[in-house]
Amino acid sequence: MSAGLGRIFPCRSTSIRTPTTATTAHRFTRTHHVHVHSHRRQAGLASTHVRPPATVARTPTIPSRNQIAPFSSSYKPTSPLREAFDAPSASSSRSRYAAASAPDGLFLYPNLRTPDTFLDSVNAAIARGHLLVERIANAPTTGDEEMRKVIKLFDRLSDVLCKVIDAAEVVRCLHPDTHWRQGAERVYEELFSWMNTLNTDPRLYEVLRTVLNTPSIESQLSEAERQVALVFLRDFEKSGIHLSDAKRAEFVQLSDKIVGLGRDFMHNSATPGPGPPHIMVNPPSRLQGLAPGYIQRITRTNKQGEKVALVPTTGWEPQMVLKHVEDEGVRRAMYIATMAEDKSKVAVLDDLLMTRYKLSQLVGLPSYGHMFLGDKMVKNPENVKAFLQTLAKSQQDAVQGEMQMLQKAKRVHTKDKDAKIEAWDRDFYVRLVSAKTNTMPHGDSIAAYFSVGTTMDGLSKLFSHLYGIKFVPGSVQPGEVWHDEVQKLDVMDEKEGLIGTIYCDLYARPGKQLNAAHYTVRCSRRVDDDDEEHDIAPGMKLRDGIELATADPGVAMIGKQGRYQLPLAVLSCGFSRPPGGSATLLSWVEVETLFHEMGHAMHSMIGRADYHNVSGTRCPIDFVEIPSILMEHFLADPAVLGLFATHHQTGAPLPAGLLMAHQANRSTFQAIELHSQMSMAMLDQVYYSTGVGDPNFNSTASLEELQKATGLVPPVPGTGWQTGFGHLYGYGAGYYSYLFGRTVTGQIWDKVFRSSPTSRTSGERLREHVLKWGGGKDPWECLGGLLEDERLMKGDQEAMKIVGDWGAKNGSSVTPR
Repeated sequence: MSAGLGRIFPCRSTSIRTPTTATTAHRFTRTHHVHVHSHRRQAGLASTHVRPPATVARTPTIPSRNQIAPFSSSYKPTSPLREAFDAPSASSSRSRYAAASAPDGLFLYPNLRTPDTFLDSVNAAIARGHLLVERIANAPTTGDEEMRKVIKLFDRLSDVLCKVIDAAEVVRCLHPDTHWRQGAERVYEELFSWMNTLNTDPRLYEVLRTVLNTPSIESQLSEAERQVALVFLRDFEKSGIHLSDAKRAEFVQLSDKIVGLGRDFMHNSATPGPGPPHIMVNPPSRLQGLAPGYIQRITRTNKQGEKVALVPTTGWEPQMVLKHVEDEGVRRAMYIATMAEDKSKVAVLDDLLMTRYKLSQLVGLPSYGHMFLGDKMVKNPENVKAFLQTLAKSQQDAVQGEMQMLQKAKRVHTKDKDAKIEAWDRDFYVRLVSAKTNTMPHGDSIAAYFSVGTTMDGLSKLFSHLYGIKFVPGSVQPGEVWHDEVQKLDVMDEKEGLIGTIYCDLYARPGKQLNAAHYTVRCSRRVDDDDEEHDIAPGMKLRDGIELATADPGVAMIGKQGRYQLPLAVLSCGFSRPPGGSATLLSWVEVETLFHEMGHAMHSMIGRADYHNVSGTRCPIDFVEIPSILMEHFLADPAVLGLFATHHQTGAPLPAGLLMAHQANRSTFQAIELHSQMSMAMLDQVYYSTGVGDPNFNSTASLEELQKATGLVPPVPGTGWQTGFGHLYGYGAGYYSYLFGRTVTGQIWDKVFRSSPTSRTSGERLREHVLKWGGGKDPWECLGGLLEDERLMKGDQEAMKIVGDWGAKNGSSVTPR
């Protein structure tokens, strides 16, 4: 479709774009503004259970018993944050949301008052988008002054579209009202195909190339402007801008197909497989290890008059069986039932992989991995492979040692000197060995020291120490939020005042996406120099009734010229709220999740760039996880815990003995967990390699081949767990980024924070070299500056080798638990 002004209304499409996964709707709706971390159970190559990357921690720092602040008998839980999150009914910020309409609009956006006005915002955004497209296309005919504004115009175009589609992403994932969710889906349908036409519009590409190739203009560009321009240019080229009209049309067709296949794959990954809904256990006594009361509840009498137990193969029961049931035959039956290969799901995945391969071939690249990784820190699949192999080699002895422990335990337990660990054994024997070697003190569990309010208060205190930033409960206007449980936080800087807003939707409910996620709804950018009045060319007349999207008025920022729109983020989790209105207590994994996601949110708040397209978390996938993973290191530090970890009822501090025992327990079998994550990253690379072009490619066969080569247990015939590996779509060819991020953050922690984890000097160092830039500076330069190592700044093979050596030398700091 032409991007001409004559077609002022959007085209329609059945394609729905998930922002983290789209192939071609690039910087006009940047692909890394939603960071989702799945808590869905997965089967790794070396295990039956792989903890999600978002909830894994670093090697613990074992505290001495005097490292945590002493108990104060004057404890009074009067913190506004604690009150807002632990006693929300007492908070003055609560206000009923409106299901059918929102008087002030969701996020205080006027066009988000109702599902219908939400759709009106699409028309307004595309109308403004058409004006910007024509202005960019005509810039060469209007002189150098207008050409100097081209990068700003591109950024404005991206911002206009993102404000609509990013809000739609939140609504369709979190809003409880069906009409709103359906409206959000229609927003995607209205925008996606139109955006794809922008990506393949040669006029826009040629104007951008001209800007970068005109010395008088290029020499005046700021570092951020140049980065914005290069990002757009690379994405144009990845979108096949150099192709013929016919091939560009094919590119759009393949991209639309990928979105549909991705949607189907993600749906499949969250639905049960072809295995039976129950396994039948006869007699029920074979379920020894489970609670007798539970066994009794699931026991039935069959037609032959025999007592049999019917154990569900979905929900929490499979994991409990694999972890606690003594009978290996029962565990084996459950594993095969839950991991059974679904050939229809495999066909969807294989089609997705092949279509992405065809897309890469269309633009002249060897594989989708090459296409995806070209603008990432690692640069290419070869560097990823070398990184993973170096990491795997460094952990080989530790992995073998832990596997020998499990095998010995099985041989003793079964009295079979030749017994070997199978896929259904890992969780059972990890628990068995851990129970014998790990002990926890009597008394309250560690969750008693981490209410939601206490944890949010602790995050605010930590950020105050590091950056001079704190959270203040915000006043919620009628219709501003989508559910009564959503809390609004104003992010306040001690020098600059209000710098952004975070909406916290922390509790599970029916219909809500349960994965922990950080959504960027609005990015920071400078708005006073938009030059909006010149979007309508002299003599141009718009159709009657056409509404144009307008810029945020912005606010003045201390220390900066001009006015800026403030960032707005949403933090979503799936915590369980207890009955009766009591405070929600979090497990350690849940606290880690909250710290991790808040790391993304603070990146959004601090990375307030002049340009929307490089603001906050809009940076390469293998760089964006670094600030969030670093937050997990802070949580594991006794000095940081001393700021806030107190008993929700008494105010007593977290006992050092309890912390020591907890961290010791979590440090067991780290190497096997790391191997599982490495294996999944390797599988991801295989699935997006040149091998997909083989006519005989099959994802199940490739999985089996990789497991035979690198796995710790033999593959199980008839299983195919890869269809439940949801990250293969959203993080396709990028799953390595978690391990890469952990390697880098381990070094950052050691060099910058370990000796002074709450130091303002260290915090400002991170802020100045990393956080404030967003994506406006080369990540390797940011990393090299932070660690004071010029070798890293080149981002070449030497830099990659240095990072690989960090992982090899400090494997424990990379290890997930």
